[in-house]
Amino acid sequence: MRKNKVEDDGIKGMLRDEYNRCLELLDQVLKAINNYPRGKLVVKKVKARGHVYEYHHLQWREGARVLSRHVPKKEIPEIQKMIEQREAYRSNYLKLEKRLAYLAPLIGEKRPSMRSRILKGIAPSAPEKKV
Repeated sequence: MRKNKVEDDGIKGMLRDEYNRCLELLDQVLKAINNYPRGKLVVKKVKARGHVYEYHHLQWREGARVLSRHVPKKEIPEIQKMIEQREAYRSNYLKLEKRLAYLAPLIGEKRPSMRSRILKGIAPSAPEKKV
């Protein structure tokens, strides 16, 4: 049996407020993600004249291409910290995505798919600023 219309509107209003709050948080998280470098730190070893030299590179993917950039030894701790912070933001992004996917059908909203947002360049896998 269905409850009265006033209670349904109240609950739907609370769900819509939560949905809007999640959308705002999602925008903030995306902006924060774009301020951090993408990719992973990779150590490359080169043998030359009987010695083994290690070079650190930041590697990331853009489409089918894998790109890399040399990272000086003194910048490694800073870059590693930034990568960890980006991953934390990415984790929050994924949690917000799940929450929005759950709330959308409850309030009658239609969410664009992750694939369409990636193609439009507004999801975290879009190219962003490099350090």
